[in-house]
Amino acid sequence: MPAGLRFSLLYAALFFELGINLPFFPVWLRSQHLDDGRIGIILAMPLLARVVANPVVTAVADRQARLSGALLICAAAVAIGTPLLGATSTFLPILLLVAAIGLAQGPLIALADAVTLRATRTTVPAIDYGRVRLWGSIAFAMANISGGMLLMWFEPDMIIWLLTASALLTTLTALTVARLPSTRHSERHAFRPSGSAGPLIVLVVIGAACVQASHGLIYAFGTLHWHSTGIGKGMTGMLWALGVVSEIAVFAIAGRLVGNARAAMFLLLLGAAVATGRWLCMAFDPNVELLAVFQLTHGFTFGATHVGSIVVLAQLAAPAMQAQVQGWLAGAWAGLMALLTALCGQVYAGWGERTYLLMAGVAATGMVLIAVAALSVGRSRRQLQVLET
Repeated sequence: MPAGLRFSLLYAALFFELGINLPFFPVWLRSQHLDDGRIGIILAMPLLARVVANPVVTAVADRQARLSGALLICAAAVAIGTPLLGATSTFLPILLLVAAIGLAQGPLIALADAVTLRATRTTVPAIDYGRVRLWGSIAFAMANISGGMLLMWFEPDMIIWLLTASALLTTLTALTVARLPSTRHSERHAFRPSGSAGPLIVLVVIGAACVQASHGLIYAFGTLHWHSTGIGKGMTGMLWALGVVSEIAVFAIAGRLVGNARAAMFLLLLGAAVATGRWLCMAFDPNVELLAVFQLTHGFTFGATHVGSIVVLAQLAAPAMQAQVQGWLAGAWAGLMALLTALCGQVYAGWGERTYLLMAGVAATGMVLIAVAALSVGRSRRQLQVLET
C-alpha cells in the first residue's frame, strides 16, 4: 500500500472518531441524566489528561525514535477503553474512564502529525501533508452528517459503538503506518532563526493554543444550544459539516506551505483574527442562516491555525524535538481548553450565548502573541539575509 494512502487512512480514522465525539458525545452524556456542570467537568477531564500525556509520550517517542510505535500503542489503548463506556451510567465512573481514555487519545494527533511531517521530508516520493490531512476533515464531515442522521433513528447509546468502531479502525491504520520502512533521506532545509528559538516556540505554542482553545464553548455546548433553539439533529450535523467544507479547502492548499515559515505565520495570524470575529458574532445568538455562514469560517479558525502552527514549530524546532514541540502545542491547547470548557460549564447556564464574548477575548490574546512571534521571525530572517550577503 502506498505511503500516502496509509497516512490518508490514518487521518480519516482519527478524525471520524472526532467527528462523532465532539458534537455528539455531549448528547450521550445528557442521556445519562447529567447536568451542564457535570458535563463540562467530564468534557474537560480528557483535556487535562492530555496536558500530562502529550509532552511525556512525545518526548519518550522522540528519545526512543519510535514515533510510529507510540502511535500504535496509544491507538490500541483507546480501542480497549472506549467500549467500556457502554457499561457506565453515573458521573464518577464516566469521569474516571474518560480521563483514562484521554491519556492514550491525547497524543494521537501530535504523534500522527510528527510522523507525517517527518515523511514530508524523508519519504521518496514525498508525502504532501495537506493532501493526506484533508482526508481527516472529509471523514470528520461524514461523521457529523451520519451521526446526526443516525440519532434520528437510534438511541444515544449508539454513539459509544460508533466511537468504538472508529477507535478500532484507527488502530488498524496506525499498524499500517508503523510497518512502513524506516529508510531515511536527507531532510529539506528548514529556516531557524539565529540564537535560541525557545522564546519564539513558546510564543507560537501559547498563541496557537489560545486560538484553538477558544473553540471550547462551541465544541461542548454548540450542539446542545442549537437543539434547545429548535434546530433539528439532522441540521445540526449539517452545520458541523459546513465548517469542515472550508477546512478541507484550507488543507488542500496549505500542504504546499510545508517549509515556508513566513506563509505559515500568516496563516496563524489569519486564523486568530477570524476566530476573534467569529466568536464576537456568535455571542448574539444568530439564526440558522447566519450560523451556516459562521460555521464556514471554521476552516480559518481551526484549519489555518492548525497548519500554520505545526509548520512554524517544525521549522523552529531541532530535528530531535519534532514530536515534542507538537506535543507541547497539543498539551497547551488541551489544558487551556479544559479550563475554558469547565468554566463554560459553570457560566453557560447564566450567560448563554454571551459566553462567546469570553472566547473572543481568548482568541484575541492569541492573536497578539502570534503577532509578536511573527515580528520576531521577520527580524531574524532579515538578520540572516544581512549575514549571508
